[in-house]
Amino acid sequence: MESIHRLNRSYLHTVRDWLRAEPALAQALFGLDETLAAWLASADSEAIERLARMPGAVFQPRLPTESLRLLAACTAAPTQPLPQLHLLLRQLSALGLDDRPGAA
Repeated sequence: MESIHRLNRSYLHTVRDWLRAEPALAQALFGLDETLAAWLASADSEAIERLARMPGAVFQPRLPTESLRLLAACTAAPTQPLPQLHLLLRQLSALGLDDRPGAA
C-alpha cells in the first residue's frame, strides 16, 4: 500500500501545482471536475496527505477510446512527450479527423 500512497501523493501534489499555475490546462490534462479542482488548488500538504493515504489509487489512467493509435505513436516516436501525444489524438478525434477506415 505504501507504493500506492506515494503515487497518490505525487499525483496530488503535481495536480495542485499545475492548478495553481495553469488552472484551465490542468483541468483538461487531468480530467478534473470543478469541485475537485477548486479543492486541490487550495489544499494544504496535510489535506493532500490524508487523501493520498486512502486505500487505493485516487486517479485513473485515461487513454482515448482507440488507444492503439496512441500506443503506436509512443512506440514510433519515443521522444515525444506523452501528454502532447494524448492531447493531439483527442483533438483529432474530436474534430472527426480520424484516419481509421470507416471512421467519420
